[in-house]
Amino acid sequence: MTSGERLAILGPAPPDRGGIAQLTARLAEELARTGPVSYYTYSRPYPVWLDPRKSTAFDPGAPSPATPILDWRSPGSWRRAAEAIAGSRAQALIVPWWTAFWSLPTRAVFRQLERTRPRPARLLLVHNVEDHESGALQRFLGLGAFLSADGFFVHSDWARRSLERLVPGRPIGVAPLAVHEAPPIDRETARRRLGIGTRPLALFVGLIRPYKGLGLLIDAAPAIVRESGAQIAIVGESFRGAEDVERRWRDSPVAGDILRRDAYLRPEEIDEWLAACDVLVLPYLKIAGSAIAARALAARCPMAASRVGSLAEAVQAGVTGELFEPGDAAGLVSAVRTVLGRGRSHYEAGLSAAARNASWENYARKIRDFAARLASAP
Repeated sequence: MTSGERLAILGPAPPDRGGIAQLTARLAEELARTGPVSYYTYSRPYPVWLDPRKSTAFDPGAPSPATPILDWRSPGSWRRAAEAIAGSRAQALIVPWWTAFWSLPTRAVFRQLERTRPRPARLLLVHNVEDHESGALQRFLGLGAFLSADGFFVHSDWARRSLERLVPGRPIGVAPLAVHEAPPIDRETARRRLGIGTRPLALFVGLIRPYKGLGLLIDAAPAIVRESGAQIAIVGESFRGAEDVERRWRDSPVAGDILRRDAYLRPEEIDEWLAACDVLVLPYLKIAGSAIAARALAARCPMAASRVGSLAEAVQAGVTGELFEPGDAAGLVSAVRTVLGRGRSHYEAGLSAAARNASWENYARKIRDFAARLASAP
């Protein structure tokens, strides 16, 4: 798609504090550097009973860069959204996908656009192939949206293979999730601001949810503390359903060596924790794509990650971190011990190379080029 042609995006946007909203807004900004972009968003947030965040989901001081248009409970708004997108004369529509909650509105918009001429290509930007806590209904609804799309863009070969099994024959583009480069944060300054001493620090940061396997890190904590003298930090808001994690932390024999902070973190706060730690621990049980891993690349922070989903590609053993088998507490201990023993400097070159490859410029260009191929296909 040459410069000057138009794209449309329909997805979350600030003032929603969610990571997908932040990523979508940044993508719209980057794509707009090489051509016009019409950015549409939701006019009604998630119902409270479906949103497990305890903190406010919105930043009242953040203006929206997008036009609110789609109401999840108003089919009339689904039709109006499709009409607005068609009226924008976009050659392709990009819809971020991460939950089956948006399946019916997305499918309705896609199907109405199928009747427009010229018809924009309908592209799902897939962050999660399935909901994190998925059931049969979510998978059924998700499949309906997938079958209405012309193509997909994903962040790992693992996600590509998963989609090929669900909807064989559809075009799929692949690129690692973009890395947000920011000025480096001084390690000692970050540690002083966060109240961390001189001990090595193994960090888990992000929303606390069952699929992230945090219980494994708590199980491994006594061995990590005993073998390396490290402190462990678990930092992030605890979602409903994660009560077991909180209980296991309080009952741990090394609870005094585990720093727990239950709070929503702004992106810049996450970056400060990444600057302060010695290893980021990602003990996920399943994952399609990890924005935290992408931020770790930007912060040049080595990772100890389970060999599952996209993490098996994002983390290269000995280069950007170390891997262990999902659910293997001894393997987690060994990976953390290896990273701490080698030190952050050992991984600096590999992390820098990976971050350059996943720059926002490269990411937006690959999406635009894929959208061009999709739009020109019969």
